[in-house]
Amino acid sequence: MTDEQLNGIAMKMLTYSGKAKSILSDLMDHLNSSSHDSDIDAQLNEAHQWLVQAHQQQNLVIAEAETVGYSLLFTHAQDTLMNTETIEFVIRKSIAAFTNHS
Repeated sequence: MTDEQLNGIAMKMLTYSGKAKSILSDLMDHLNSSSHDSDIDAQLNEAHQWLVQAHQQQNLVIAEAETVGYSLLFTHAQDTLMNTETIEFVIRKSIAAFTNHS
């Protein structure tokens, strides 16, 4: 895998993770407001689909791990992906906890 290919994949991962993070952030804003008219499940599913796409890009690199050198951009992309997955996890658990206690 060339550096250019790796950087392209990293940018896709950052884009997809960023879209998921933006959706999750908007969802939290809606949950914190008095109106909950948005479809929470649809937003969670949309964010999750962006994360799936980011993972698919990451898997392209993992499949060629022996030929891939270190890339700060790819490391940043992986970090962004993992952080966004953590945000998704916490939101899902929080919604479940608050739904069960209200």
